[in-house]
Amino acid sequence: MRRIFRTLSLLIVGIEFSIVKMVEIEAKGMLFPQDSETREIKSLDGLWNFRISPKNSPNLGFTEKWYSRPLQETGDVEIMPVPSSYNDITQNKLIRDHIGWAWYDRTFWIPNDWLKDTRLVLRFGGVNYHATVWINGIPVVEHSGGHLPFEIELSSPPVKLLFKSINRITVAINNTLTPDTVPQGEIFRPTDTRYPEGYFTLNYNFDFFNYAGIHRSVFLYTTPQTYISDITVHTRTNGETGILDYSIQFLSSQRSYLSITRHKVSEVSVSLLDKKGVVVGTGEGESGQLLITDAKLWWPFTMVKNDTDAGYLHTLVVTLTDATLRTKDVYRLKIGIRSVKWTNTSLLINDKPFYFRGFGRHEDFNIRGKGIDNVMIVKDHNLVKWTGANSYRTSHYPYAEEIMDLTDRLGIVVIDECPAVSLNGFGSKLLSNHMQSIRELIQRDKNRASVIMWSVGNEPQSQQPAAENYFKEITDLTRTLDSERPLTLVTNQGWSNDKTVSNERNFFFQSISEK
Repeated sequence: MRRIFRTLSLLIVGIEFSIVKMVEIEAKGMLFPQDSETREIKSLDGLWNFRISPKNSPNLGFTEKWYSRPLQETGDVEIMPVPSSYNDITQNKLIRDHIGWAWYDRTFWIPNDWLKDTRLVLRFGGVNYHATVWINGIPVVEHSGGHLPFEIELSSPPVKLLFKSINRITVAINNTLTPDTVPQGEIFRPTDTRYPEGYFTLNYNFDFFNYAGIHRSVFLYTTPQTYISDITVHTRTNGETGILDYSIQFLSSQRSYLSITRHKVSEVSVSLLDKKGVVVGTGEGESGQLLITDAKLWWPFTMVKNDTDAGYLHTLVVTLTDATLRTKDVYRLKIGIRSVKWTNTSLLINDKPFYFRGFGRHEDFNIRGKGIDNVMIVKDHNLVKWTGANSYRTSHYPYAEEIMDLTDRLGIVVIDECPAVSLNGFGSKLLSNHMQSIRELIQRDKNRASVIMWSVGNEPQSQQPAAENYFKEITDLTRTLDSERPLTLVTNQGWSNDKTVSNERNFFFQSISEK
């Protein structure tokens, strides 16, 4: 029997290889790159050079310092599209089944107009699973976790960007999973003599392929030195009035490495625009509230008569003025005005009951794996609507930001799941990594109208005694980060032996399906 349970009384239908020590990326503001009057982006997507480390010499790229010179000088390379999973691109079985370090590089130029008074940032939308990045042979950032973005400012030492000649970016990734990663895995080395010497596999409990690669877009982007670093919005409704609470954070970087200080600015202003560009609300200051009379609300497409009324998005225009440096920064954030409430029996969107009809999806497609592909994601969401579904869970990991943009726009409801699938053991290192994943997920998707619920995991071995306190800590953290959305967790354990049942603060159980 399979039981799905959820929190806050809401019913859901529902290596052994040497790895470079990961630097924890703080889940701070990380707005998606965009062009504006004050910002500019440059895509590093395209065809990169690629090679894998030899199976029996996994650290060769580090001992020979492949990052210190063009990758093609280290040996034979393949052409690898970015973004994509590398597994199915070539006809090489060794690449498809590779476990361990894989290497990418490419070159790029910095535009001349980025030379003066500009903050320059390198951003990865997602790399599976461990990533180490060098610029011109200098290590700049490391990240662990395969489905969430990370970035690093390149405007300061030790980065040595070349502004009048070509630059090289090198990325080493490792798809090895361990009992402490999220999700988990373990290297298995059989001792039976029928296996070749040195043979090993990566075992994991989840039932989908462990694709690897630079899965999402890579950007260089600029901001002014004093820049908008984060935007947080909370929306609700009161009759026909839409209420939007906002908070703006900003930082200033004076090109000194890790010397980021807060400047006194003369003005932070916000304007809310409807789809026609008409201003429907304005505010001043780093935080405030906008009241929008006769507000056009965000609705799931199955709750409106016409598709044109679904997924209505306003544009919040944030302008930051630095009186000291005499600069401005402008960022535009798409938001939907809606409320989410729940009772013991129902979830309400804009005070009307919402009935979930949908799927547990996956993000991958043939050949490209988990590489983001706008053609395929639009087609897939057209199919979602064609079936009459109105929602899905991002089983079993966070989906690309481009996908989330689409669900916001189409009015498709999302249960946003972190990559904690089939966990067991529940040790302290696993808990730390799980918590970091939750922080990064909520930081990324907190402003999305389509996200109405967080899923903190899928089918853990919650019959184990350690699961009780483990998930209490996970849910306590998640509620601290966001108290305005309900939480859910999927379990395949029976009521009588699921250890999280004993703590009613964690979850409310409801048997809703059998398998």
